[in-house]
Amino acid sequence: MTNPAPLSVASLASFRGSVAVVRTTGHTGTVKSRQRWSVAVLLTALAIFAPSAAFADQPSVAPADAEDAAPPAPPPPPRAPARRAPAPPQLPAPPQLPAAHAAHADAPAQLPEVKGAETKKEPSAEERAARGVVVIERAGQVVSLGAVLAGDGRILAALSPLGSGNDLEARLADGSVVRVKLGHHDRTWDLALLVPQSGRWTEGLVASSRDPVRQDAAIRSFTLAKGKPAPMSMVIRGRRNLIGADDAALPNAFELGSRVSPLDLGSPIVDEDGRVVAVLTRGCAPNEGRPCTPVAFGTPINAVRGFLRTVPASAVPPSAWLGIQGIAETGSFAKGVRIQSIHPDSPAAEAKLKGGDASVSDMILAVDGVPVTSPEALAESIRTHAVGEKVPLTVFGQGKYRQVVVALRQAPDPRAAAKAPPAHPAELPTLGDAPHPSPAPRSRAPKR
Repeated sequence: MTNPAPLSVASLASFRGSVAVVRTTGHTGTVKSRQRWSVAVLLTALAIFAPSAAFADQPSVAPADAEDAAPPAPPPPPRAPARRAPAPPQLPAPPQLPAAHAAHADAPAQLPEVKGAETKKEPSAEERAARGVVVIERAGQVVSLGAVLAGDGRILAALSPLGSGNDLEARLADGSVVRVKLGHHDRTWDLALLVPQSGRWTEGLVASSRDPVRQDAAIRSFTLAKGKPAPMSMVIRGRRNLIGADDAALPNAFELGSRVSPLDLGSPIVDEDGRVVAVLTRGCAPNEGRPCTPVAFGTPINAVRGFLRTVPASAVPPSAWLGIQGIAETGSFAKGVRIQSIHPDSPAAEAKLKGGDASVSDMILAVDGVPVTSPEALAESIRTHAVGEKVPLTVFGQGKYRQVVVALRQAPDPRAAAKAPPAHPAELPTLGDAPHPSPAPRSRAPKR
């Protein structure tokens, strides 16, 4: 027989309360105490033998020592789980890392690299050289290619595709177009020097001292691809004597082993470092007993140097013009060039600089950050810039410092300059070394 289970603390407390009530009450209290006793006993039995509310779904277990215990009843089917609020939408799982990166899967997440000067990829020699190659056009139609001379801004090209040399333009690497003029040419070697009439492209090419015919040479030229110069492999077979214009001899010209498009004439031929070893031009290959055959060849860099040494002094870009006359002055607060007069149709006038009396005129202190303290220094600073450039000037006037940006232009036609005020040392020169025109003689009006 199974021993009764001990009473709990709660049941004992209830029982003691019930006994106390019986002792202190009458018949009614006795009835009520019996009822309370019954309720207390029932609650005590439930607390001992019945499972708690948290496990109400668990079946009761028969005593282990009961010989006639019935086999345990099968567990009831699981109740449906309580409905929960839908979970918020989850982001898709990240893609699986490839095997090469599996070792770093536990590493902390890294911030994406910021594009800047430290992560910027250095351009290759071919890419740097391509920045110095231009497309020669006429009325929007491609004529040939050319190469900008480093530190100069002028363009070396082939002469034969240029025709009369009129109405030519050069499309630079940034897509801008500048008007160019034929400044110098050599019919024998088919070379031309084009002079831009505005701007100065600074990413030019330099000459190479390496032999392009050596065994390990990796030579490149440029061809038009989608309207832009693109590098291509070039094969130089060796040196050969060819025939130039007017039946002149072309000694030691580079014979090419690659096909060349007529639109690629004028392209520089560069070495592994992007330096120029030759220029792609056109000549004639001699044939025994027959007329010569037109061929493309490479003009060696030595012939190019000889051509550039013969460039006349007049084949220079037009000088930039500011349009002021001034004198050196040292004041209490500034030192520079005091503006005395301004040409009415000049960059200085467009920038609203003021000339005249010292009480109202401006003083130019610096050009693009370079201090100027004399008219000659001002003229030299302006001359280092090209026509079309926008140059900041540091100016002092009316007791205030300020910065003025002027768009430099070419000086007006000397034939129209007779109407302008007399030239002054601070005035920039016109084209080349042309002398300044003298003022027209004054005629006295008849007295009335």
